[in-house]
Amino acid sequence: MNPLNHLRMNTPGLPTFVRIAAFFIAFTAITQAKDKEPADNEVQVEKLTLVRDTGENFEAVKKFKTTDTFGVLVKLSEAKTGTKVKAVWIAANAGGMEDKKIFEKEVAFTEETLKNAKIKDRVDFTLSHDNPYPTGEYKVEIYLNGELADSIDFEIE
Repeated sequence: MNPLNHLRMNTPGLPTFVRIAAFFIAFTAITQAKDKEPADNEVQVEKLTLVRDTGENFEAVKKFKTTDTFGVLVKLSEAKTGTKVKAVWIAANAGGMEDKKIFEKEVAFTEETLKNAKIKDRVDFTLSHDNPYPTGEYKVEIYLNGELADSIDFEIE
């Protein structure tokens, strides 16, 4: 037997190394993805909708006027007692303000609030004002039980 053939047979080739590395990369990615998946019983934000509060109902919008009462509707996967939902309104780049918190409000789901809610899996946050906010870029961050769950950007023109 040729000594070089013996050496090639007993030395792991590059393809084996590549397969092993690919396996470990795939395994790590799957493990990390599972860690980030919410539990089946965990409440999640399903959708955020920007709205103008007209006083009688909400009107979906993409942008706001300075005189509008701003709103965001937070659609949850379900309503559960003990869930806390917080909205933080931020001036991202408006009137000389950059990333400045302008208002926040938190709602806690209790048996009483769920019993009286018209739409149980939705939280309505509105921001009214006496003086118009300056035109520019804003955002609303939504937190579930203290963790940032979603955000939505908008403009005031």
